[in-house]
Amino acid sequence: IYSDFILLWNNISTMGSLTTIMFIFMFIYTIIETLNSKRKNIFMIKSNNNEWKNNTPLLSHTNKEMTFMFKK
Repeated sequence: IYSDFILLWNNISTMGSLTTIMFIFMFIYTIIETLNSKRKNIFMIKSNNNEWKNNTPLLSHTNKEMTFMFKK
């Protein structure tokens, strides 16, 4: 069906498609394995920002407000 010149490029593109599919499966496996593993974190983020001290987002979604509480 193909001439010799077109057959070469067809085989090259087929190999490229197969390697792309293989790396997509490897990437999906890596993501699933990362989510399922119970390993310790190697890097710990230590920051003085208020964003990292709270486990949830601030209600106002901004850090421009002061976070002091006053007693009357």
